[in-house]
Amino acid sequence: MKLPKEIIDVLKIKESDDLTVYLTTSNVDGKCNVIPSMFTDVYDDEFILMPDLFAVKTKINLNENRVGVVTIAHPADGRTWVLRGPCGHIEWGVPDNYSFQGVKAGVVLKRWGDWEEKEAFTALPEEVKPSVVAQRGVIVLKVAECFSFDAEESGRKII
Repeated sequence: MKLPKEIIDVLKIKESDDLTVYLTTSNVDGKCNVIPSMFTDVYDDEFILMPDLFAVKTKINLNENRVGVVTIAHPADGRTWVLRGPCGHIEWGVPDNYSFQGVKAGVVLKRWGDWEEKEAFTALPEEVKPSVVAQRGVIVLKVAECFSFDAEESGRKII
């Protein structure tokens, strides 16, 4: 599903990015894990990308259940979206022709494999910054559904 321009503009890499999104995954028993990310980008208008800086539990969950949810929580600016779909992890060492939902590992890692070239990880707040900041790969979510969680229309399917 192609994302609306309004959502793409929010998720694209920008010079000063004050947006934090939340990626939620769960294991097969439904136990959730949520990670914040200040770094996101969009590929082919339907894939949300974020660097894997320290997402051990997320990767374990994605091995069991390949569904993720990205929440954009910026209600003051009218940004109250929940984006759900197949989610995977492309890490260094997989063959270039490995594909997740049609996205080739070689393409993703060549362009986003060194995210810090695009955005400085020094912007990470100390309270969420891993002790060692090292990118291990790229998390990919193919958007299949988009919902609002605005107080007045929570759960309404947007697209």
